[in-house]
Amino acid sequence: MNDRYLYRGVNQKMYQSSNGVLCPKLMNCLFTYVFKADGSIKADGNAIAGPSKQNAVLGHQLNSDSFPTSGISTTPIFERAQHYATNGEQYTGGYVFKLDRELLGSFGVEEYIVSKWVKNPSKPEDEEVILVPQDLRELPTQVIVGIIEVSAQPGAGEGRS
Repeated sequence: MNDRYLYRGVNQKMYQSSNGVLCPKLMNCLFTYVFKADGSIKADGNAIAGPSKQNAVLGHQLNSDSFPTSGISTTPIFERAQHYATNGEQYTGGYVFKLDRELLGSFGVEEYIVSKWVKNPSKPEDEEVILVPQDLRELPTQVIVGIIEVSAQPGAGEGRS
């Protein structure tokens, strides 16, 4: 484990609507995914036939809105989480959750380091780590060691998606 802490950025609206709880887009669903042969995914060897964690990691990191999973995106890079909390500069502020990786296993949270599952991550600069709570619900509050209020950084959204 190179980086002790992971970070998750959320905008003010998301923070308020979730009451400060980190939830996946799909709850009570296994961390697996099945792609359809409809052209929505490249045949580049990353996806495999049938339901799999491999497909869940691939789909989640490509677009978690199009391919929702029971995973929660995080990054070991605070500035990337801050970027997501403010969506570049679309929002004036947001919140960054600081998560202790050393506590994840004790509270039944699995981590999937995207670069170990996907040959060419869609956003390599994020160094994304997907967290999946064992109960397939919200992230246990015990692994959250801080919540930091952040402001948009001028120029932070330029040239980034």
